[in-house]
Amino acid sequence: MTTLFQSDKTVEESELLRLLTSINNKEKTWEDVDQEVVLDAMILHIGSPSSDLREMVYRSFYMSIIHDLLDYETLKKLLDYSVTHLLFKGIGESGTDSVFTRAFTTILIAVIINKDIEVDFLPKNTLIEVKNEIKKYIELERDVRGYVPVKGWAHSIAHVADTCDELIKSEKIAEVENFPIIEILLKKYCTTPTGFLHGEDDRVVTAVLTMLNKKVGFEELKQFVEEIPGLLKSQKEELSSEKYWFVMANCKSLLKSLFIGISDDPLCNSLQHTIRKSLSQI
Repeated sequence: MTTLFQSDKTVEESELLRLLTSINNKEKTWEDVDQEVVLDAMILHIGSPSSDLREMVYRSFYMSIIHDLLDYETLKKLLDYSVTHLLFKGIGESGTDSVFTRAFTTILIAVIINKDIEVDFLPKNTLIEVKNEIKKYIELERDVRGYVPVKGWAHSIAHVADTCDELIKSEKIAEVENFPIIEILLKKYCTTPTGFLHGEDDRVVTAVLTMLNKKVGFEELKQFVEEIPGLLKSQKEELSSEKYWFVMANCKSLLKSLFIGISDDPLCNSLQHTIRKSLSQI
């Protein structure tokens, strides 16, 4: 696998974990290391099956980005590389370790978008391209495991929901595009015949609430909620009983979480009524 800077030097997993731990503990700084070599190693191991290393790589990206330790040109390169080389690595597989690369790439993308919202360094066209690729990724992702025994969190749907949340916050994404982002995420959640058991619904609802707080997408969301019983009915005819019950449980959990999320907003009374009606029909 090629890396961002194509460094000649390599860093083994154990050495990278030790190095990043030292930086996070403030025993070392980025000035003490060859940044290009370390970033290449972080990219190479972003989806490591080792949860300790994988989470340390993400934490190191997060801390270095929010604290402005990486310049904007490097962030642009990271974003481009993430979308073109990492986001779709092994796409279509299920039950393999490639999901860790895809899932942790989406939250790296989310952090970069968050930094752009703060300081504005990405071209608008770049954000539009990222939005399109994220929507494509959601549609194609087949591995929706949350916590994986021994290997830790994959959480692909929760992580990409965080990315959707940041995209919706960005003023570079037209408001008319907010609901299409949400819609593809909701459809994924409501048509996946696997149980979401690790808080994914809360992360999806967070993105939905971000959209509603911008006063957009309300009517489209109501219509989607109204159509959920019909969506379930069509799937019942195609899925085994076990898979159908997973989908139904997902839909119920999502609707209940959304109901709670909008409970304090009087402007959402009609949406609450729609949620109640859909739940009664499931």
